[in-house]
Amino acid sequence: MQIRHMPKVDGRYWSAIAMASLFGTNLGDLYAHDSGLGLIGGVPVLVALAAVVFAVERLDRAPRQGWYWLMIVIIRTGATNIADYGKHQMPYAVFGAILTVLLVGFATLSLRPRDRAESVAEESRGMPKTGAAYWAAMLSAGIFGTFFGDVAQHVIGQGMASLVLLAALLVMLAIWRAQGANRLWLYWLTVAMARTAGTAMGDFLAENETLAIGLPVATLITGTAFTLIVLLWPRRNRDVPATAT
Repeated sequence: MQIRHMPKVDGRYWSAIAMASLFGTNLGDLYAHDSGLGLIGGVPVLVALAAVVFAVERLDRAPRQGWYWLMIVIIRTGATNIADYGKHQMPYAVFGAILTVLLVGFATLSLRPRDRAESVAEESRGMPKTGAAYWAAMLSAGIFGTFFGDVAQHVIGQGMASLVLLAALLVMLAIWRAQGANRLWLYWLTVAMARTAGTAMGDFLAENETLAIGLPVATLITGTAFTLIVLLWPRRNRDVPATAT
């Protein structure tokens, strides 16, 4: 994805990532249930949609971040369904171990050594180069977060899991903020935590009997909140050149 379409990692970015995690959790469940395609049947449709977005994005020379955020939502939606399908196909311990290996592997590939100029640009943006390894790691983080968010809900309950994981996410964000430079590994750890917390909180919003708003309304709420963050939160000026990556 072109650098001109990528946001800078800051408070706006993490707020959008966190809300995209809630939105993707709800949207993935709604898509699987209401499309008639089931948990895995709708994934090829999302893959085709992602391919179209990447193809069109390459032709767009204007500095539009919408392409990046659209891909985040598509990937998070697919990750929800893949995780919900996969956890029923193998023992939890095996599935969790596989997801951890995949996330670490793709995150490592996204951080492979580069020349100094490219490394400086990545640190300035606060995220790795958004090539194939980056998006594979983002998908892996979404599946990882969905699975372990569900596990946390089963172990300590939906409400408690939401609170504990939200607290853990806030701690990760505080660490990320305090570390300054060389935060790219922290970037992936924080993304994974945002995906995990977002799963528990999205499920709580949709399924809590006290709130009683249901999945469609929860999806509308989280989708609206995500859109407002992306559209209305002022962007920081980037100090990296608008070249393709």
